[in-house]
Amino acid sequence: MVKCHWPARLLLATTIGTLGCSGSDTTAPAVSTRQPCRLGVASCASRIEIMPGRFLKSYQSFSLAGGDSAVTQAVIVVHGADRNANDYFSSMNDAATLAGRSSSTIVIAPQFQTTDDAPAADEPTWTSSGWRAGDLSSSTGPLPRISSYAAIDTILARLSNRAKFSRLARIVVVGHSAGGQLLHRYAATNRTASTLTDIPVRYIAANPSTWLYLGPERAAGSGFAIPASAASCADYDEWHYGLQSRNTYANALSASLVKQNLVSRDVIVMLGTADTLTADLDVSCGADLQGARRYQRGLTLMNYMNALNPGNGHRLVTVAGVGHSNRAMFTSVDGRRAIFP
Repeated sequence: MVKCHWPARLLLATTIGTLGCSGSDTTAPAVSTRQPCRLGVASCASRIEIMPGRFLKSYQSFSLAGGDSAVTQAVIVVHGADRNANDYFSSMNDAATLAGRSSSTIVIAPQFQTTDDAPAADEPTWTSSGWRAGDLSSSTGPLPRISSYAAIDTILARLSNRAKFSRLARIVVVGHSAGGQLLHRYAATNRTASTLTDIPVRYIAANPSTWLYLGPERAAGSGFAIPASAASCADYDEWHYGLQSRNTYANALSASLVKQNLVSRDVIVMLGTADTLTADLDVSCGADLQGARRYQRGLTLMNYMNALNPGNGHRLVTVAGVGHSNRAMFTSVDGRRAIFP
């Protein structure tokens, strides 16, 4: 039997005898209370069924399966390379509390596991680089394989269920570091957001190591051009740095539609001005063509989008004095304004 971790605040709001525990998130209580789960602990943990019989670990402030008629905003927060979804969940709930929005916001922090995380037999895993690029889950795990981006699609689809979230007015998908890498690519390639005609979706990529470029040009002098080193850096324009050799999920859309998505969608480039060190920085050839450090790379990406894709929906938010810290970024005044507009 799969152990469920529904906290007492949910159990008390549910008629005795209505809870099951088959392993599916559909066994969650039908109604949550107005006191959200706020800490990345076992009592706030749950699993999301991302395909029949296949589950994604997560932390949830209110029940995604049960729904909540008082929720007006959803925040899906994606962890960094350490896959510490519990820490990101706590950080985002602190930001929601500071913004005065904890009782009206459902915070969901999925965890994309590798084999190092001791997953259950029905939980897909990805490689440490694959989950951020939207790759399919490992063939050695449960089948059929599924893209990490498709797992987020499932969460968006669940949130759009008006029978459960009748007042939901906004979805914000935010990631920091490796999660920021995921977010920029997901903004360009997901198909689900286009179906949510009455729920706007905002994408926030905070301090990622690299960005998705929509063409072969990179910074050159005061402008952008195909780099002179392109021949010796053959993969610089391949997925996930560029649009060549896209993976299964990204290749389901034409290159022109991927470009249209990234140009038109509400994307916030969130940069800590002190994120200028090299810890866990991608220093491959393709990454170095985007700039020397995360802060510089983000500014260059904004210049690229504005120069070659005028009218794009990208907006720059800088957080003064903050380095590579998800908590400091999310809880800052500028971070809260972006996440909880």
